[in-house]
Amino acid sequence: MAFDFRTAVNKTIVDLRREISKKSSELGTLRKELARYQKVQGILSSQSGATRTKANRKVRRKPVDWNSVLKQLPGSFAVGTVANLAKVKSRTSTHRVLTKWIKQRKVKRLELGKYQKL
Repeated sequence: MAFDFRTAVNKTIVDLRREISKKSSELGTLRKELARYQKVQGILSSQSGATRTKANRKVRRKPVDWNSVLKQLPGSFAVGTVANLAKVKSRTSTHRVLTKWIKQRKVKRLELGKYQKL
């Protein structure tokens, strides 16, 4: 009976070592997978943080001094000249200012896109 007991204990020890070896390799695989997912998480969080800060960051420009722009203009000029002097990208704001100047009789419209200072 003692012999059977020793054999059973030895068999159990071998089985436990095999199981530990399996679990160790499985643990290694799980650690590699965890590291991969953590890298992806880091990339995603850095990208979303970058887009969030870009969205929150608005460029505030100083308001344009339209009177000084008018003084710098030549006798006759085009809409693009006004936009370039004012460093304005929007043509609609330039046209609004030109319309205002026409009403104030500071500028006269010669033809489409061409104006003259008065």
